[in-house]
Amino acid sequence: MNSSRLAACLLGTALASTTLVACGGSDDDAPSSGGGYADGGTFTMALASDPGNLDPSMTPSSVARSMLALSYDTLVTYTDDGEVLPSLAETFDATATEATFTLREGITCTDGSDLTATDVADNISYIADPANGSPLNGVMAREGLEISADDEARTVTVVSPDPNGFLLAELSGIFIICRAGLDDHDALASATIGTGPWQLDEAVPDDRYTFTPHEGYAWGPDGADLTAEGTPDAVAVRIIPDATTTANLLLSGEVNFAAVSGPDVQRLADADLETVDILSTSGETWFNEAGDRPGADPAVREAMTMALERDELAQVATGGQGQASTGYITLQPNPCAGGDTVTGNLPNPDFDAAGQVLDDAGWTMGEDGVREKDGEPLAVEFYYDAQGLSARTAGVELMAATWVDLGVDVTVTALPEAQLNERFFGTSAWDVAWAPFTFSLPSQMVAFVSGTTPADGGANFPAIDNPDYDAAVAAASPQVGSDGCADWAEAEKALLAGFNPVPLFDGVSSTYLAGVEAEAPGGQIWGSSLRMLQG
Repeated sequence: MNSSRLAACLLGTALASTTLVACGGSDDDAPSSGGGYADGGTFTMALASDPGNLDPSMTPSSVARSMLALSYDTLVTYTDDGEVLPSLAETFDATATEATFTLREGITCTDGSDLTATDVADNISYIADPANGSPLNGVMAREGLEISADDEARTVTVVSPDPNGFLLAELSGIFIICRAGLDDHDALASATIGTGPWQLDEAVPDDRYTFTPHEGYAWGPDGADLTAEGTPDAVAVRIIPDATTTANLLLSGEVNFAAVSGPDVQRLADADLETVDILSTSGETWFNEAGDRPGADPAVREAMTMALERDELAQVATGGQGQASTGYITLQPNPCAGGDTVTGNLPNPDFDAAGQVLDDAGWTMGEDGVREKDGEPLAVEFYYDAQGLSARTAGVELMAATWVDLGVDVTVTALPEAQLNERFFGTSAWDVAWAPFTFSLPSQMVAFVSGTTPADGGANFPAIDNPDYDAAVAAASPQVGSDGCADWAEAEKALLAGFNPVPLFDGVSSTYLAGVEAEAPGGQIWGSSLRMLQG
């Protein structure tokens, strides 16, 4: 299987779904505000960084996907309890080796064309073909899939060459592009050509994106449309890197939907805004294990991990909202939830023992306080996405200071998510990184920690080679759902034993609503569910 890439906090093809409201509890028939639904208006959401490339088949960015969910639909949608709802597909049937979808009648694209079964099949084929370099290859569609379509019957059939217990869940994450976009992927970099409820009308990178309704839309999750009371007239997405500014705009009502972490969370909690909390592996630390990079030495990975006081680091880096990691898979519904693969499988913090590990591996301390081996200094470039959070930067500084004391020459650089992804999957110019990849399925992680590297058309960006992990994945993959959890746990333990990557701690990302209701799977909005509230 060809590897693939995915960015931080993406993706779950089966994310937890939560109905979010601006105040208090609600029922299915009435708004929670007590004041009723507003007549139109603009639903404004804030993102911490620009989404970058808007081609949904080519972007691994969680930021991009959170916005693109407004303009693109999926075949089916998962709820918080794992129920699968029809979306573009009115009916579907799936096993570990085959999935069949029957499309709804009358689905149209924002350019006025009809969506066909062939269009859907070509979306899956594009991602599954490694020659196209899709970052979702191996995550949502694996190489070797046999995909066929019958336009008259409106059916799409996907056959897996090997049993895949998560076949339907993986396919459910694909945003379906219409024919004009399939024929011109370059055009999708800055425009949307989909079937979704909202069409991108204006794009000003690093500033704002504006969307208007898709006329006649009626194929959202479970047949949702845009005719319900309180549906906005437009959606505006603002790029606001600073978390404090975002919190201020939520409190003033100028922003209706945004994720905020760090010290500003308390102010928002005091205001009693409705929220959904999502656990993320915000302390997940990756080492570049390629070639002559320092991280290619297992002793370096072990020592740099062992030197860190993980509990202290979690509190500093999350503003007191961190907790110990129990595994790599944090989103729900996770079929293997409830286990703990981390405890007992990462060494306890021990700075002196970390130094001894390096000593034993031949990394000797120089007079300048930097260790060296065979004439090469132990120097690393550490990259991270600050996400507008001062606490996160403070956590990075604490890590760097600890590693400097250990004898490592550390250069720290904060980059926006899009540039961080370019380091991973383009230039490969990095040594250590904080990159919280958030998954709901253990199979999704395989694409990032095994197989070929980006230089060879894959997406194993840390260049990990872990035979024990590969063997456990081979045992787990054919098993459906939770049947394979014991083997998936062994796969995680193999990664932990190799310190590739290292889940130092988890953080809680809270998404807040002000003056609106929305249905949001794992914080990713369902565009057909947006409702404006009075008052």
